[in-house]
Amino acid sequence: MKKIILLLSLVLMSMTVSAQSDSLDAKYGKNLLKAGSVAPDFKLLTADKKEISLSDFRGSYVVLDFWASWCPDCRKDIPEMKTLFNEFGDQKVRFVGISFDTDRDAWINAYWTTYKMNWTQVSELKRWKHGTTIDRLYHVDWIPTMYLIDPEGRVVFGTVDINRLREGLQELAPKTLTMEEVVALFPDGKEGLGKFLDANRFYPPICRKYKATARVVCRFTTSFDGKVSGARVVRVEDFVIQNTKKFNKLSPERQAEVSEKCLAELKDEAVREVNRMPNWKPATHNGRLVQAQYLIPIEF
Repeated sequence: MKKIILLLSLVLMSMTVSAQSDSLDAKYGKNLLKAGSVAPDFKLLTADKKEISLSDFRGSYVVLDFWASWCPDCRKDIPEMKTLFNEFGDQKVRFVGISFDTDRDAWINAYWTTYKMNWTQVSELKRWKHGTTIDRLYHVDWIPTMYLIDPEGRVVFGTVDINRLREGLQELAPKTLTMEEVVALFPDGKEGLGKFLDANRFYPPICRKYKATARVVCRFTTSFDGKVSGARVVRVEDFVIQNTKKFNKLSPERQAEVSEKCLAELKDEAVREVNRMPNWKPATHNGRLVQAQYLIPIEF
């Protein structure tokens, strides 16, 4: 009963957050650019005069965060925005802070010294709604305002509620696929994957000497463009040294050393093989490009 009550509480909490987001957007974000529209390109300067364009980030999801150091609601959201940056920046979502500050020193002191907002920060350093242009391009009538832009430069959504931003980013989190889904996304499918593994498998000399075999299961991530990253071993199955005649002649200490060495070499080789894989077909979720996490066994 306690589990059921807890589950219902979590569902109700989620529904409440979504309702609040919808209410805030209806009140303060009704003029924001619509989902699917092309996000206007812009050129804005960092504090050290480097020019930044939205098009610089093409191929990645981008969070545009419109804020100002003098805005109480913006300052209230900064800790959560930092959490989102730390969580999703590792998943190659890019963050761009667009400030409506007019005082350069106050702006720099806020994002660099006080709040340590360690993502790209730009500003026109002009008065909001009077001298600025970016607010008209993105229909920013309230701050904070946030947009999520897709890798092709289109608006996924705009919102004034950081909880809505978190929900949207969570939809982009890596999805764990089944083996059938994995194989289907490799160039030329199952046949292509088999050919690649056969052509790129290297059998370490010490493993060949003692005929060490295993199934090394690796997890890795493909990004929005299909590139492989983050390969690591999650488990090893059926590790066997088949040349028992040669292996049994070793001292117990040497047997332990050989077993450990063979296992380490097979793990390293499996990770190397995964990292050499060509770009996969990008995974999608609800029609959007997403990162995906794959589990794949490398047989030796």
